[in-house]
Amino acid sequence: MICSIKLEKNGEMILSNNGQEIVTHSTKCKEVNSGYMTPGAMFMGALAGCKVLTFSKSAKYYKIDFEDLSIEVEADVINTDNIGDTPFKNQEYSEIRTKYSLKTKASVEEINKVIELASKFCTVNIAVDSNIKQTYTIELK
Repeated sequence: MICSIKLEKNGEMILSNNGQEIVTHSTKCKEVNSGYMTPGAMFMGALAGCKVLTFSKSAKYYKIDFEDLSIEVEADVINTDNIGDTPFKNQEYSEIRTKYSLKTKASVEEINKVIELASKFCTVNIAVDSNIKQTYTIELK
């Protein structure tokens, strides 16, 4: 797998993976409603995307059909002290909550099994510091 990020002269960051390019971030991200992702939003998007892919794979393993999967990731983030003698602040994540919404005939217990398996091989989830509390809820439609 090869993934690259290129910083353009206009401040846009272009994510390239398997020949597809997406504008993911910009040095202009501090602008309100700029349409660009901040580093924190990019991390949360990567986490949510990884959870979608691994949930789908785990559901297939357990032979569970579903429709309309939506995964929302929300975090409690605190800006703390400055990084060294720079004006940049550290960000601490204290809790990450994930909401799984989907239409399925499977029970909540079966969906719990899918989520538990998926969390064991979602690479972004694995990289999250173990001191950060993670919880999830399930909404069946």
